[in-house]
Parts: sequence; C-alpha cells; structure tokens
Amino acid sequence: MSEWDGIAVKDRLAVTDRMARYSWAIDSADLDAYLDCFTPDAVLRHPKLDGSPGVHHGHDGIRGFIGRGFDSRPQQSFATQHQFNAVRLKAEETAIGVEAYVMIFRHEFHRQYWPRGSSWRMGTWHARMQRDGEAWRIADVDVRMWNDSAWTTGSALLDRGPGMPGVRD
Repeated sequence: MSEWDGIAVKDRLAVTDRMARYSWAIDSADLDAYLDCFTPDAVLRHPKLDGSPGVHHGHDGIRGFIGRGFDSRPQQSFATQHQFNAVRLKAEETAIGVEAYVMIFRHEFHRQYWPRGSSWRMGTWHARMQRDGEAWRIADVDVRMWNDSAWTTGSALLDRGPGMPGVRD
C-alpha cells in the first residue's frame, strides 16, 4: 500500500511524526524544536491563559506567545504531556488537513494545595500541514480546548463567554 485516501503512507507517517515532535517539544519546553514544527509564516490559534482567543503569526508571534511559558519552566514544579488520538488526515490540494483529539495532562510534583489551575485539559486540534522542503510542517493550527478545569472541581465550561474557546458561538 503506497497511498491511502490520496495521501502517501510516507507522508502520513511524516505528518504524525511531526505531531509527536510538537508534543515532545512543547512538553520539554524546547522552543527551537517547537518552532521547527511550523512553517516560517505559520498561524497558531491557541486560547490564552484567561480562555480568550489568541492568534499568533509566524515564528516571532508564536515565540512571543509560547516562549513566555517556556522561559518560566525552571521555576515550575509540574510536568505536562500532550496526547493526540483519533487522528484524521485529509488530502487537500497542496496540503494535508489534520483533525485530532488532544488531551493535556499536568502533574504537579511539589504542590501542597489543591486545586490551583488545571491538571487536565482536553479538546481538538485542527491543522493544515504543508511541505516545507523535504519536511511536513504546520502552516496553520487551531487548538480548541473544551475545558480548563482541575479534575471534577472547575467551572470553566460554565463561565465561558460568547466567542471564547469551547463555545459554539
């Protein structure tokens, strides 16, 4: 089998490998590896910490958004793990569309109080991958988180206003 739904098997593997590299880079706070997952003019749509929409353009915009969190990692006492599942790929004219469920687990090693911030988040990940030289990279990604609450204790879904991530309008 060399092609599946219009996408070569080697391209499917390269796209899912890029998703794994994205996860490892964000979880280990490796900014260079994270930026390498994106085309130079990529767009990252990712909710800000307050739940409001955030749109970040190009490596500089993405660095400005995600880099702040990476810079503070040495002072943080938690580890994160991004998990993709039920990945669907769709052939587009010059790109590959990706839809996946995403779950982010956070384990706080030294916390002596509960809860303070989310320890588990889930949502969906919608990307357009484009060939950049020999590699597939993220040209556009929209991260849509469904909840921002600690296990069974939060009300983030109930508190969302119109247009915020996790709502239909």
